[in-house]
Amino acid sequence: MEENEETNGAAAKPSRPKIPYGRVAYPAIGYKMGSRRMVTTVMNPVTYVGTVGDRENWDPLQGTGTNRKEDKNHRQAIAKYIEETEDYVLNSVLVYYSPDDAEFVPDDPEAPISMGTLYVRPGAKAKVGDGGHRTSAYGDVIEAHRHGDDVLKRLQQNGQPVIVVLDDDQARRAQDFTDLQQNAKPLNASIAQSMDRRQAINKMLLEEVLKGEQVPVFEGGKRIEFLTDSPGKLSPKLTGFKTLRYATGTLLVGTGPRSSRAWDEAVAVEIATTGHDDALQRMIDFWTGFGALPDVATALSVPSGMVKLRETTWLTSANVLYALAAAVRDVTHGTDVTITEAMKAASAIDFTRAGNTFHGTLVEPAKYDEDGNLEAKEKALTGRDAWEGAAEKLAAKMRQS
Repeated sequence: MEENEETNGAAAKPSRPKIPYGRVAYPAIGYKMGSRRMVTTVMNPVTYVGTVGDRENWDPLQGTGTNRKEDKNHRQAIAKYIEETEDYVLNSVLVYYSPDDAEFVPDDPEAPISMGTLYVRPGAKAKVGDGGHRTSAYGDVIEAHRHGDDVLKRLQQNGQPVIVVLDDDQARRAQDFTDLQQNAKPLNASIAQSMDRRQAINKMLLEEVLKGEQVPVFEGGKRIEFLTDSPGKLSPKLTGFKTLRYATGTLLVGTGPRSSRAWDEAVAVEIATTGHDDALQRMIDFWTGFGALPDVATALSVPSGMVKLRETTWLTSANVLYALAAAVRDVTHGTDVTITEAMKAASAIDFTRAGNTFHGTLVEPAKYDEDGNLEAKEKALTGRDAWEGAAEKLAAKMRQS
């Protein structure tokens, strides 16, 4: 009689399914989310780009596609980042295969999560569910370096995490995309910018202006809000890092750059061409002068002073800080006037909410009828035009002093 596992008392092992000949194999981890089979694998970016089909924009009438309209600037920015940053990092991309085109074979069929192998039909193209801009950016970089160089070699040695969903239901793919966007929460600007040390202005502000304790008003950074873009009404903090950064950059380059990318580039060039030490000194002089403004100095000297400063003056307003920085740049750039002198002149300006310094620019005054009855309350105005108009007024007052 032949021996078998049952006669030996051992449990029978489930047989592995047979895979059609010629399938491309990828080591992977299989699991489920709900009822669907999910597989996570890693490919080098060059291989990955070759496995996906053309970008599909969402067409609700046909029920096809899952991607938003392509943003060329976003695509180019990612490509530039991949190309120029050796230690880049990108999230996993989400792609879909029909169960006819791909199959996952677990090493342990009984385990809910198991190592195994993803087998893909040769020539089958995955459909990108989330990660279309990253995929296109990879393709742009690979095409630009396809003849071979250090960039291409680096990509061939790197890995791109890929989450594969074995599902060809177009409606569910679209729902997945919606769910992913709704469940994602982007970082606010203050957090993101304070984490980004590649930009010279961020690093200088964090390491030298704040942590270096060269500007007393910031108290080593304790007066700056990093977790939100604007401090709360009762916060002891002066302003958010986003505002600090933009006001400082405006001090360095003025109001010429009209987009975020142009602004970033202009600030980086200014710091590189004028020199680190010169740019740093301008930052220190401006914010030291700000701390010496009478209303600010008083607020720093009393408990809850920052709350009172916020209630009685415009000096914690982001738009006023931008306007003040732009005005100082205007008064000092190409002249013999120093930033310290300009900020001393600013000490004579009325920044209180009861004053009229910003009427017609950042403030729309209250309106009264002929009998003195209030028709419309005072209203704060925001936006670039408003604070640039305020900057012109501030600069004129500084010159008068």
